[in-house]
Amino acid sequence: MEREVVLSFLPTFALILFLSKLSGNISARFGQPAVFGELLAGLIFGPAILNVVHMNEFIALFSEIGVIFLMFLAGLQTDLKELKRVGLAAFSSASFGVILPLFFGAIFSLYSGFGISESVFVGAVLTATSVSISAQTLMELGRLRSKVGMTILGAAVIDDVLGIIILSLVIAFELGRGNIYFLLFRIFSYLFLAILVAKVFLKRYLDFFSRLKVSRPLIAGSIVLILIYSWCAEVFGSLAAITGSYLIGTMISFTEYSERISDRMSTLTYSIFAPLFFFSVGLYVERGGLESALYLYAIVIFLIAVFTKIVGCGFGALITRFNFMDSLRVGTGMISRGEVAIIVATIGLTSSVLSRPVFSVLIVVAILTTVITPILLRALYRTERDL
Repeated sequence: MEREVVLSFLPTFALILFLSKLSGNISARFGQPAVFGELLAGLIFGPAILNVVHMNEFIALFSEIGVIFLMFLAGLQTDLKELKRVGLAAFSSASFGVILPLFFGAIFSLYSGFGISESVFVGAVLTATSVSISAQTLMELGRLRSKVGMTILGAAVIDDVLGIIILSLVIAFELGRGNIYFLLFRIFSYLFLAILVAKVFLKRYLDFFSRLKVSRPLIAGSIVLILIYSWCAEVFGSLAAITGSYLIGTMISFTEYSERISDRMSTLTYSIFAPLFFFSVGLYVERGGLESALYLYAIVIFLIAVFTKIVGCGFGALITRFNFMDSLRVGTGMISRGEVAIIVATIGLTSSVLSRPVFSVLIVVAILTTVITPILLRALYRTERDL
């Protein structure tokens, strides 16, 4: 029986990879990130529309590994030196850009009748920023290395760190057991010990693996660390597994091996695991869930997602001596939720914090914010040329 299950998964796996890459290519040709083609492929071929591909234990397992690897890469690519360059402006923009979406997203969800944990999680999803599409647009405009571009990139890093903390705390309090103070003790004990162990042993560990006479030893050694840190985050720290993978990625980013590991892990992740994860997101959205989605709620959440980033991040830039137009550009560049919000929302669904209808709303919001961001950014820079 197990053999039959495995054999049935192989053609499904092949179909998912084929459809993901084909759809990703189409998305890229229209100036959008490839991940949204992969996501839309899951929506189209999953239960929501054509009902060809269904979620199973193998897809769930591979997609879980995919999100862990993605967050490891996010940690690995966190440039703390760049943060120091943009400094106060990035921190100010990121802080207001997290506080406003979290507050208004949670308050409106509570007002709409959802529970406290789910409402706060909606706010947490809205804090996310996917800067990839903004970076691509600014690069095309020749503005990536400008003051605005650097502030957006720096604020996105801080935004990710704050978002991970909020996400981890919400899941910990929702799924945790026992005294709230004991729960906080477990969280901070894990973080302290995980950082301490990495500081003491990580360099020697990677040196040891780099000398092994086998193929790709650093990748194998990195995967061992990713899995152990992710497991420990859930079991001992009462945190999301991605917190562990993000943390060890950040620690490895300080070592001489970071670029080599990043290049090879990116190949592995974006060839197999990431496409499967983004495709699988669409499989969670059911036809009934889409039809019964709260349309008014979705519209308001979308407006909150857009305006809280423009106002919050823009105000954060304005009080650090940016002019009005540049502040508006910073706020606009932070609108896109992209794959970051999709990852967070999926974790909320699989952790039973989010219901399927709310999850469907958040996926739509993630897509729409990513589509409008480059359009608005180009319009703001076109205005400058016209002046």
